[in-house]
Amino acid sequence: MHDNYLRFISLRLQDYKVFGGLNDLRFNRHRTLIIGDRGTGKTTIVEALENLGPPKRDQKTLTLKDQPGSSLAIVTEGNRELIKKYRSLIFINRESDRNLAMYGQEPELEGMVPNSARKTVASKTRSIFKRILYHKPGKIDSHRDLNPQIMAAGERICFGYALVFAVREVLKLDIPVIFDSPYGRLDKELRKGMRAFLKTQPCQQILLGHESEFLKKERPKYILVHASFPRYSNYCMRKYIIIFFK
Repeated sequence: MHDNYLRFISLRLQDYKVFGGLNDLRFNRHRTLIIGDRGTGKTTIVEALENLGPPKRDQKTLTLKDQPGSSLAIVTEGNRELIKKYRSLIFINRESDRNLAMYGQEPELEGMVPNSARKTVASKTRSIFKRILYHKPGKIDSHRDLNPQIMAAGERICFGYALVFAVREVLKLDIPVIFDSPYGRLDKELRKGMRAFLKTQPCQQILLGHESEFLKKERPKYILVHASFPRYSNYCMRKYIIIFFK
């Protein structure tokens, strides 16, 4: 284990925000898939991991129905300080962080990547982006200059993904990547390319999104459902752990 290493081990939610009762999530070493409709608590999970607890702005509204027993606990392995330092390289597609991954812009690289490594980052970004565009061969040559201004929306997002993974590689970071709706804005070809790329990455991956984003063979570990509308109950009780919320 080294200073550039981090893993999320588990998250426990007790009557916290939309989650009623006790809910334990244990994250796999490589990939954990969590699916749920809008409003089922995906962002709550991401924010908890991002802040290693409740966001400061929510300190006065932590509980579900202001229950005194509300609690949140996170277990990690490795260097927790990496979360603050490399937040934009771990938490992808966050609404509050649209520069680096969402649009491939680089202001956050200042102070993160030495000037001497910028050319290496650009080279690796180009290589990764080419892999993601594998199913769109006609786009590879047209985007060889890596100019996000001439890219379609989905291509620009994938360029941002490529930049994130290039920086992580150059800095030799062994840290998780947490995707909030990784494929939601990508077309079929880009989804194929991004799925294939992620399969080759050894880092811990926590993917959250709607079931329509993922292939049927991508079996979720957790499904977030309304307690009053258990769409998946009969099907999933045999296979998955379900988190109910109120």
